[in-house]
Amino acid sequence: MKKYAALACVLVFVIATPRAQGRRFITEKDLFRFTWIADPQISPDGATVAFVRVTVNEKENRYETSLFAVPASGAEAPRRLTSGIRDTTPRWSPDGKTIAFVRALEKDGKTQPSQLYLLQMDGGEARAITDVARGAGDPVWSPDGRTIAFNSNAGVDDVKKPDDPKPAAEHKSDVQVVTRAVYRANGNPTYVDNEHRAHIFTIGVSDTTANAAVSDTAKNAAPKQLTDGEFDERGMEWAPDGSKIYFVSTRVAEPYNDESGSELFAVPATGGAITKIASIAGGIATVSVSPDGRRLAFVGSLRGTPIRSYSQPDLWITDATPNSTPRNLTAAYDFDIAGGIGGDLGRVGSRAERDDVLRSVGERLDGPGGDRHAFQVRAAFFRRHHDQRPADLP
Repeated sequence: MKKYAALACVLVFVIATPRAQGRRFITEKDLFRFTWIADPQISPDGATVAFVRVTVNEKENRYETSLFAVPASGAEAPRRLTSGIRDTTPRWSPDGKTIAFVRALEKDGKTQPSQLYLLQMDGGEARAITDVARGAGDPVWSPDGRTIAFNSNAGVDDVKKPDDPKPAAEHKSDVQVVTRAVYRANGNPTYVDNEHRAHIFTIGVSDTTANAAVSDTAKNAAPKQLTDGEFDERGMEWAPDGSKIYFVSTRVAEPYNDESGSELFAVPATGGAITKIASIAGGIATVSVSPDGRRLAFVGSLRGTPIRSYSQPDLWITDATPNSTPRNLTAAYDFDIAGGIGGDLGRVGSRAERDDVLRSVGERLDGPGGDRHAFQVRAAFFRRHHDQRPADLP
């Protein structure tokens, strides 16, 4: 009798918990089955979202990235836009007809430097618009859609021209001479390159360029270098009238010696002298320009006196004039601005880490029909902290 009672208890347990047997703990190999969505970009008309889809190729031991698009309404399933496996950083043209993106090809089993491509949304194959020796990335459209600014570690001599003879192959020693305290970086399997810096380039874009073959593109448009020197320039933003490009840069060779932070600068879109716009006793990042071009907002962290090991980032605003004095809007707000969660599973395939808090300023916050004449710092800020209002936020 006891035997039958025990069997009945087992049967009842199995019937009552049918899903329990199908459950298991996560394992390290489950990583190969993950799919990530990264770098979503809303089209100018608000109808479509382009994004990067990231998967893992277990056999080749690599991430693979391609561009997809989906209606903002969610009425249809996402559709694939590009056929590449190293396609990232989709950026809509102002008229919404074209997407600029970054692609790295493979040749003879080696990944080539990434280049800028254009994809017409009404059909056709993507076309390369750059052929830069050390690669191109972080495309930013000008307001009129005729020019794209981008970053490249190449100097003037590194920009290929069709008529230039190929240089003779030179023997390069694999011996590394370390002269600076920081010589390795996360995500870089080799050594930090202190000989080549990320500078700002622009390239003209037209309907002819967008639909031309790669060889024709090289003949019709050559990149123009706007900045040079021994310092990196990143975080580019165009002025609304297209006259200049704002960027952040740390203009100190070894900033870790005195904790120098990045400052805000501008350079004419046609080239010329760099102008300092603003600085704080710390670092500046994530710059956004007001729709009327008169002011800029950014995320900044004060290093403190004495220097703190961590400083809470704040939301700042400053005039778009040389040597302006920034104002901290969230000095009394006890939360991180533009805070986020980092890790190996986040935003794979996007080289530019651009938080969406301030990218949503003005027109880009509300989408079509929004208030294009007001500086929407308040609304952008409250995307994350809608339940608490700093007293000094305008």
